[in-house]
Amino acid sequence: SQQEESPSEQSGNEDTENTETVNDEENEKASAPPLHFVGAGPELATNLEILSSDPIQRFQDHTADVIDLSWSHTNFLLSASLDKSVRLYHFSKPGCLHLFKHAHLVASVAFHPSDDRYFISGGIDKKLRLWDITDGRVKEWAQAPDAITAARFTPDGKYAVAGLFRGQVYFYDTNGLKYYTQIACRNRSGKHRAGKKVTGISFVRGERDDWLQAQQESVPEHGETAVNDSRATLTERLSDSGRDVARKMTSAFRHGATRAEALRYTERMLVSTNDSRVRLYGLSDFCLVRKYKGHTNYSMQIRARVSESGNHIACGSESGHVFIWDTLDKNRLKKSNVSMKVHQTHDKTKSSDNFEASKASLPIVTDSAFFPSRSISEALLSSDQVFPFSLGMDRVDDDLSSAAILTLDYDGTMRVFLRKSCIDNILDAATPRGGTMT
Repeated sequence: SQQEESPSEQSGNEDTENTETVNDEENEKASAPPLHFVGAGPELATNLEILSSDPIQRFQDHTADVIDLSWSHTNFLLSASLDKSVRLYHFSKPGCLHLFKHAHLVASVAFHPSDDRYFISGGIDKKLRLWDITDGRVKEWAQAPDAITAARFTPDGKYAVAGLFRGQVYFYDTNGLKYYTQIACRNRSGKHRAGKKVTGISFVRGERDDWLQAQQESVPEHGETAVNDSRATLTERLSDSGRDVARKMTSAFRHGATRAEALRYTERMLVSTNDSRVRLYGLSDFCLVRKYKGHTNYSMQIRARVSESGNHIACGSESGHVFIWDTLDKNRLKKSNVSMKVHQTHDKTKSSDNFEASKASLPIVTDSAFFPSRSISEALLSSDQVFPFSLGMDRVDDDLSSAAILTLDYDGTMRVFLRKSCIDNILDAATPRGGTMT
């Protein structure tokens, strides 16, 4: 893996070189230490080890390209391949634990979110299969009207979702794989109105835009904090095996005195398609909420991914760039501390940031993903360059789940890009300039 800086950081370096003489004169006059002392320079970011340089395991059982991967909450891994198979692995075991054969190539695979005894698979034969891992057999199956190119469970595991070759997204009840509803992910007019292949499905849990707008226009009522604390306490007391109980308790909350709090959040679905569009749908009414564009995705199996906080979307591109969108609406942008300060593009629904992530002979960013905030925190705390400056991270008003992005390109190179503004915010809060250290 390689850790690199985005063009915004490179541009910042050029500006620093151009003004080096001026800065030197100012530093001589000022009593405060130079900026590089408190970590404003790029050298601290490049010394962070977020991704280990050596792999934990290598699995080489597939005989053709691997198209999709799915992790369970117990660290099992499923891989779908063009060799007409799905394989089960665990990171602690050196080889394949089980082989699930298919009649045709498999395009997508996904673990059940709460019960990893089950997974779904879909492929060119138009069949969505629900597998029982303990038996090694298909438990249920459903016939889709077109080839299945993406498959996922909804976050609560109630529905299996299949994305099809012509842009449709079908919902099936997990119990029996009975048809429930469908969405047509396509434009109403233009050359792509017939619909293009669904390349990825993700789910987002975030604050409702209208809820936050109402909160900004009013003062929070007394007792709101107590409600939030009680919900957090209940969540902490529930284990992974008690998710069914959690759903019942959530339902009880929504029908009780905390209904207003329950309406704060909403579940949404993010769909990537080969018309170079990413669409966000509400799962309460299955209506289009927002459409994102700017990237190029006409033939590859590129899909958008959401940050841990649900506030940002990242997607690779056939142009060699990574595009980042803010899921928040305009009245919430001023509350976000994220600013990539790179090339800006605009459309009538959303603006995006983008940076170059591949200079290969065929510059295609095949995938991208945000690192979890925990990975960023651990990397900062373990870094000899940043510690003990990072002791003040809890004082930083920043979204750590968007601080670093992993990218993969067509040549097989993995890169880690860091958002320098986040590193600077941490060091501002934890150094003499930020007032934490004396």
